[in-house]
Amino acid sequence: MTGRITQFIATGSMALLLFSGKALSVTLPSFVIQSPAQGAVVNSPVILQIDVQGATIGQPIEGLDHLHLSVDGGSEVAIYRNGLLRLPLAPGKHTIFVELAGPTHEGLLPPKSVAFTVR
Repeated sequence: MTGRITQFIATGSMALLLFSGKALSVTLPSFVIQSPAQGAVVNSPVILQIDVQGATIGQPIEGLDHLHLSVDGGSEVAIYRNGLLRLPLAPGKHTIFVELAGPTHEGLLPPKSVAFTVR
């Protein structure tokens, strides 16, 4: 890469690097818990949908990122694929915690959570 970094601008989920007048756009990793919605009342199995952007989910041994998931503060489980997860949960209030992790299992972003009730 030629030229020198003249300016760094970070806004939302985008970072813009300017190299002597040429812009290079970089998407920073992010994720959103799409379902269940915060405060929702749902049936079991609970459908968990997580939308990941700016990261490839897969096996850490291949240098890919993954998700850490825990329910109600229980043990963390690593998730190595995209797509819907079906979680058989008992009736009552529950909270799911999700963290985007790098290949060495370090958290890349602060964890997010969603609280809901299973009927």
